[in-house]
Amino acid sequence: MSPESQDDPNAPRCLVQDAQRLADVEEKHRRVRALLKALECDALLLQDPANLSWVTAGVDLSRNAADACQTSVFVTEDARVFATNAVDAVQLFERDAFGLGFQLKQREWFQPHAALIADLCRGRRVASDTGLEGTRAAARQIAGLRLPLTDLETDRLRRLARVLVYAVEATCSHVRPGLTEAAIAGELSHRLYRRTVTPVRIQVAADGRNQRYRHWGFGEDPVERFVSVGCVARRWGLHLAVHRTVSCGTVPQELREAHQKAVLMHATGQFFSSHGEQLKAVWPRVQRIYEKFGLPDEWLLNDQADIIGYRFPEQQLTPTSEAMLTGPLPMYWHPAVGAAMPGDTVLVTERGQERLTASAVWPELLVQVRGHAVPCPGILVLPEHSTSDAQQPTEPPSFSLQDLPDDDTPAGRVDSIWEIPLELARTVRI
Repeated sequence: MSPESQDDPNAPRCLVQDAQRLADVEEKHRRVRALLKALECDALLLQDPANLSWVTAGVDLSRNAADACQTSVFVTEDARVFATNAVDAVQLFERDAFGLGFQLKQREWFQPHAALIADLCRGRRVASDTGLEGTRAAARQIAGLRLPLTDLETDRLRRLARVLVYAVEATCSHVRPGLTEAAIAGELSHRLYRRTVTPVRIQVAADGRNQRYRHWGFGEDPVERFVSVGCVARRWGLHLAVHRTVSCGTVPQELREAHQKAVLMHATGQFFSSHGEQLKAVWPRVQRIYEKFGLPDEWLLNDQADIIGYRFPEQQLTPTSEAMLTGPLPMYWHPAVGAAMPGDTVLVTERGQERLTASAVWPELLVQVRGHAVPCPGILVLPEHSTSDAQQPTEPPSFSLQDLPDDDTPAGRVDSIWEIPLELARTVRI
């Protein structure tokens, strides 16, 4: 299908069945069947956007979400049904979920969605993620279905990581003194949106503002010496997160010392996030490092890590977390010391940890944990524009400026990710 015909409502449509997505949806249906049996229910009603993305292998209904739910998924042992309106049904069945084995029950856009759901539930024992319409509330049990991840989901996280890491690090490479936090946030969001990735949370903290406000977003204040840039992004309903720090010239001594301590906790958390571990067993190992380096109360000032997935977070790390690390699952580590907050998402698997947000160009520090070198992000040092090349600040190699690509050049571009690859040999004209 040519680019010119994509917006023509009368042009023939090339529809492609995605076999990998279909297999993923079948696996989700298998998990739902097991839950229905355990709950002794006839059907499952899903209305939470996180669950809708999960059960449909990536349909992201949050992009055009209204205040009230307009699309639900109703799953029985033998069938999976979209309950929606006649307007949204076109996009669902022609693009978002083509060939995935969903049936349709619809009403006109002006008819109440609740009445449609009531018709589906009538005479059935129904569990749901909302507890509405007389259904049995089972949000916690349904959340348990979303992990561990499937092969399709882990592959998608790797693709999302490629886009997110590039967007954050390229944005950091363009930081200059006088640039506002909001301008940096705008540049980052532009890089993501142009690749069909949604920024869920952006944090841009100039000159240590996050030392007092650990969950700072961004404001209109300009950068003077350094800035930390973090982002949680979403694609196909899946979340990924990363956090980086950049210095305009010589890294302030206080920031350097704080960062070198923060990566100790960062590396320890990554190393001990192992398949089969309970979260509360990982926690004391990280806390011990805080204490060992004279920071016994620093962890009280900042949350440390989260299991992420179709929700951010799926589960937060706390001293009493009961959750098990049953991989594959993504875990976002973001401990902080003072203004330093390195952040990476690692994929916990049966074979070990995979650092999804690793970079080939960003400066790294290697931290030894029980004889293993764990890579952690360093601080990117940008040259001071007011000095000549001979007067540039001298930094250790791990803090050097790297040759980050610019997305105004072909070499720096990241290919857009499309829902449907139009392979002509497998298309069907309608």
